Amino acid sequence: MPRKASISGLKEVSASGSHHQIGLSIGKQCRDLAQRMEKRFRSTVASTPGLTVQKALAHARKSLPLTREYFPEYVEELEGYAEGAGIPWDVVYFTLHEIPMFGTGRGCTDIAVNAEWTKDDCVFAAHSDDVSPYLAQHLAISRIKPNDEPGFVALCYGGIQPTSGMNAAGISLTGNALVHNDDRMGIPKEVAVRNVLRQSNIYDALVASMPPKRGNSYNNIVCDSNGEIYSVEGSATAFDAVYASEGWLVHTNHYLSPRMWGFERDLHTRWSSIIRYNRATKLFKKELGKVEVSTFRRILSDHVGYPQSICRHADPALPEEEQTQTIFSEVFDLTNKVAWILQGNPCKGEYRKYEL
Repeated sequence: MPRKASISGLKEVSASGSHHQIGLSIGKQCRDLAQRMEKRFRSTVASTPGLTVQKALAHARKSLPLTREYFPEYVEELEGYAEGAGIPWDVVYFTLHEIPMFGTGRGCTDIAVNAEWTKDDCVFAAHSDDVSPYLAQHLAISRIKPNDEPGFVALCYGGIQPTSGMNAAGISLTGNALVHNDDRMGIPKEVAVRNVLRQSNIYDALVASMPPKRGNSYNNIVCDSNGEIYSVEGSATAFDAVYASEGWLVHTNHYLSPRMWGFERDLHTRWSSIIRYNRATKLFKKELGKVEVSTFRRILSDHVGYPQSICRHADPALPEEEQTQTIFSEVFDLTNKVAWILQGNPCKGEYRKYEL
């Protein structure tokens, strides 16, 4: 039976079974989130010059054949979700893959470390999510167990589209947005996030993170419980898999690999990312050998460069569509299969334990 609860104000849902059954169940449980996302979609379109609902949906549908080819099971989940939520299918597909990209303020800070550097010999992957503040209203903690895949726990838009997560095979997917200059029509980058979480080993997870026919890409940080840690910096047409050769890594929102520098759209807009990367690296180095869950809260609460700091705060001087805020942070303990989740700014809360 689906179980509803609340962790620090976030809706909590769960589902199991076939992909269609999972989508149907999550759609019913998250009807309020789906309706909220649809309302936001329509109001955003209405306020965008030259855009109509029909044009927006027609654009999103262009990538659907590739999504079906690459991951038909995921399309089944979304079809079930649309049915359960009572929302038109093409609206669901658009809102999950396009609405999060409206606006200009995007961030995220990630840290991953293997057991060599942690207090209790655990592998950790930590992530803070910096997006438009209103997106916090669209999130749920979802625990999903397909019949034919490892179960996973994730923070999901609408309860169905993971933004980051950890599965029962000890695979995690975190990461951050990159702004590359080679966008094209193809598989939406959000699909790769879901596909990584269905894998059972690091090889398959890395392959899943970079589908050849993608239209865009995140920097996907893929880790496993053995302490294998990769930062896969992607664009639409290229990538570099940066290995954590020293057992840990930090990443924010600009390319670190020289191979990918030419795909950076405009480094002049990446100053917050540059500051957050250097600051998090400096702070984390001091913790090596004694890293634990509380370590990440301290670092992710840092305010150097405020409000564009690691702990991002909305700037009231900016229009709503340009504001950025840390809406949640999380620490995945891949060794013990435990997620620690904190809603809102890390400086204002404490992590709560969520067991897979």
